[in-house]
Amino acid sequence: RKVAPSRLQRYKSPAAVIRCMSSTTDASADESSSQAGRGAGLGNVKDQMMTATDGREMFRHTKSPHTCSIIGAPMTYGQPFAGTDSGPSLLREAGLRDMLSSLGWRVEDLPDLSFEPETLLSTPTGSSGKEAPSFFNKLEMTMKAKNAELVGRGSEKVYEIVASKLKEGSFPLILGGDHSIGIGSLAGVLSVHPDVGILWIDAHADLNTPFLSGSGNMHGMPVGLHMEGMSPVVDASTKIPGLDWLYSNNIPKLPAKSIVYVGLRDVDAPERHLIRSLGIQAYTMHEIDRYGIGKVMEMALDHLLKDNPQRRLHLSYDIDACDPNLAPATGTTVRGGLTYREAHYVAESVAFTGNLASAEIVELNPTLSCSDGAKDTVELGLQIITSFMGKSII
Repeated sequence: RKVAPSRLQRYKSPAAVIRCMSSTTDASADESSSQAGRGAGLGNVKDQMMTATDGREMFRHTKSPHTCSIIGAPMTYGQPFAGTDSGPSLLREAGLRDMLSSLGWRVEDLPDLSFEPETLLSTPTGSSGKEAPSFFNKLEMTMKAKNAELVGRGSEKVYEIVASKLKEGSFPLILGGDHSIGIGSLAGVLSVHPDVGILWIDAHADLNTPFLSGSGNMHGMPVGLHMEGMSPVVDASTKIPGLDWLYSNNIPKLPAKSIVYVGLRDVDAPERHLIRSLGIQAYTMHEIDRYGIGKVMEMALDHLLKDNPQRRLHLSYDIDACDPNLAPATGTTVRGGLTYREAHYVAESVAFTGNLASAEIVELNPTLSCSDGAKDTVELGLQIITSFMGKSII
């Protein structure tokens, strides 16, 4: 598909190009190390939690003392590329736990959820204990929901742990994995807090269903499978194997007014129609170019908080929202994305509300770039996490 020229091209230094074209010299390694520390609390930025814009406590919906529950969700079946399952371990190895504790969080680092096919397919899915009907004899539908049983049963695990941690008063921080884990994380937050406001930071709308998707990749369906007002056939649990738990548990639907998109730039035709017809608030890269990221986030947050300034927020952050010059190690790159500071400002502005109650970051895939590109992507992901977890520049 055709893509627009990169908005970051003027910022990319020759050294950034050379790092991916040749072996790293000692000098460039030193430079990379210096850059990795910049904005990561290792030099010019102080590790302390910011203050909410209204002067009240940050993360006011998380029980004190604030505990962050790290949930590794190494899902890879929602899209065609192996490698997204390494996201949780790479973020931990990059220093996630120390970063969070330096901000004042109590850290509960849970074992990664197991998404091995033998585990997911060996037990019935859903609270009813009934097997989902076989899907694989229906060729047309199978092609539109690839690996549906694996994604569905894995998402059930995400749903259960996210809901459990929210009920405990903890802050669930979900590390993907591909974005199909959003099926489970949205189910978790909606089941506990149906009035939650959702910020979906992504190049893509993820508003497809098995009945609309051209590719059948389920990382493009988490919003569509939860959206209120979609075609009733989406609710027929027997049509989507592995997802009977989603309907048998009576999880509330997501109202169109309760989600805001930021950073869209690659939206399928059916998704464009749904965004318009359902009246979903969406800020594409066009609006970001026109108004600036500050105004866009002001409008996005005002939309979600105008009726209830204390409303809980859930942040779903796909690393492909960022320009691929910054985050090349992801599966569906689209040029013309968020700049470095735009990416951070999005995270900071959500944290500044004091209402953020859960978050996820997804689609880091180190196999899809050279080693330096993978390191840059993981480092950016780590820094974005610390920004939405409350890091203050001053």
